[in-house]
Amino acid sequence: MQDGKGQLADGTKYLRESGEDFGPNGFWRRWTCLKGVSAAGKVEWEERWWEESDWAGMRELGAEKSGCRADGAAWFETWREAIAFDQTNGEPIVERSAHKWACDGKVRCEWEERWGEQYWSLGRANKYADKWGKEGNNVWHERWGEDYDGDGGCWAERLLEGGGNEQWGDKWEERFKNGAGSKQGETWTVSAGGDRHQQWWGEDHFGNGWVRKHGNSSTGEQWDVSEQMDTYYNPIPHFGYKLALDHSPTLKNVPTLPRGGDELGSGIDDL
Repeated sequence: MQDGKGQLADGTKYLRESGEDFGPNGFWRRWTCLKGVSAAGKVEWEERWWEESDWAGMRELGAEKSGCRADGAAWFETWREAIAFDQTNGEPIVERSAHKWACDGKVRCEWEERWGEQYWSLGRANKYADKWGKEGNNVWHERWGEDYDGDGGCWAERLLEGGGNEQWGDKWEERFKNGAGSKQGETWTVSAGGDRHQQWWGEDHFGNGWVRKHGNSSTGEQWDVSEQMDTYYNPIPHFGYKLALDHSPTLKNVPTLPRGGDELGSGIDDL
């Protein structure tokens, strides 16, 4: 498809634009934008996608999609993956992220989700997700994450809020290093009549085969016991920097501006 205006077989009218941007330190960006409207004018949409690089070794691929209908429904979606560098020590990082959102025409139903991953070349990894949605007066929210920095750690949080209906939530986290660590969490509920109940719990793993379990609740429950049990955690992420690069050959091969001449240089397949 060439740049300019056009019309598809179903009557959709579109406009395509593309170009290149340049900046300091060999920054280069190639982009394309495609806009359209349905034959009846009831649906409008737009798509963008790009690739960029610089002489420092940065690479990025990304895309965005959005649209709306005459009845008020709308949607938005974007994703990005990049080879970047830690601002504190220059360590290479592979980053991936996405963001999606949509709602119906009456805004009675709506949902959104975000997720991201970061993989450092020396072994650290971070992953997260954040999702929420609503239907009428009912709302739910869920978040979770994992952080590997030579230790093992993860967390999660969920929430359901109902307008006049039962509500509940829970969250927990854990952190370990050298065979010892802790887990802790909280749960709560609110009945349709407004009665609330909360409970807090924790585990202390001492690394010698003994674990202390303790907690309490809003209704007066309490416990504090120690018992022998195994401790398991994974300090090493199942997916790391090299695998992230190997799964992104297109990202690795985003071209760079040469330091002299007119042609774009090669990617970084040697990484």
